[in-house]
Amino acid sequence: MKKILFTISILILSVETGFTQTNVYHPFPDSAIWRVDYYYNYAFQHPCYVRYYFQYFVQGDTLINSCIYKKIYRSSVQVDTVSCNSPMNPPAAPASGYAGALKDDSLANKTFFVFPDTTVDSLLYDYNLGVGDTLNGIISHYFVYNFDLVVISTDSVLINGQYRKKWNFDMIGHNIYPYIIEGIGSNFGLIEPVYSYAIDFTDRYLVCARNSSVIYFLSDYPSSVGCELVLNSGPEIRLTGKPAVFPNPFSYKTTLRSDYNFSDATLTIINSSGQQVKIIKNFNDREIDLYRDNLPSGIYLLILESEHNIIATEKLAIVD
Repeated sequence: MKKILFTISILILSVETGFTQTNVYHPFPDSAIWRVDYYYNYAFQHPCYVRYYFQYFVQGDTLINSCIYKKIYRSSVQVDTVSCNSPMNPPAAPASGYAGALKDDSLANKTFFVFPDTTVDSLLYDYNLGVGDTLNGIISHYFVYNFDLVVISTDSVLINGQYRKKWNFDMIGHNIYPYIIEGIGSNFGLIEPVYSYAIDFTDRYLVCARNSSVIYFLSDYPSSVGCELVLNSGPEIRLTGKPAVFPNPFSYKTTLRSDYNFSDATLTIINSSGQQVKIIKNFNDREIDLYRDNLPSGIYLLILESEHNIIATEKLAIVD
């Protein structure tokens, strides 16, 4: 009898603990990476199928309207054209660079986003929704026939030792049940629209959310790239000529050189796990030497940022 009572007590305590954790505001991580895939699938007269792989990541803070925001960047867009019949052309790849700034408001129980070239707050996620409520905010403005997505249930997801609340929405066509998770995003991405059917024929998927060593959330989308950091160079370079990195591979020192005169530029090196391993700030020159120091051999991603824009990314190889 005592054993049964003890077991019941443990179960009650577990339920109460989970309930308490889901009623605590869980902000977006200060250091995180969101792997996202897009799939353009136009299956009509001239079929065209193209996949896009990239990641969002947090890099530093910025001050907007006297409030602190996390700076969000998109990087390393990899394009895989499965097939595309003339005269169809696939949509342009999502641009690499500064995507905007994110702010958690624990008092309002909401997350806001400021897009580039503006200082206006846009509602990104509203965590006050209950069953029967309609999805709102910028991620809701993307429906065929203006269908509204309605919350049909709420539950919780265990993420990095904490229970975070999850909102499940009614399915409207396309066999997709949308959901959002507090401090993680939606099953469509971080700032991607949550929709019933993609009117631009582009499906969007959150693959995972992680930091350098821990996977916070892994979706059930079977990405061919997986949760690993995409390390190819970004397609959008904001210079008249792409900076040259030589030698590459290197074992001791490499040099980045450009015709562009950098102003307060920042050079960041990220390893294949998404961890920032080296950063050089506030340099103003056309050339900079990058020393290996104690970095182990392997593949790295170089990110060159100037004036709040990622102006170049480059894959680096360090060899022994």
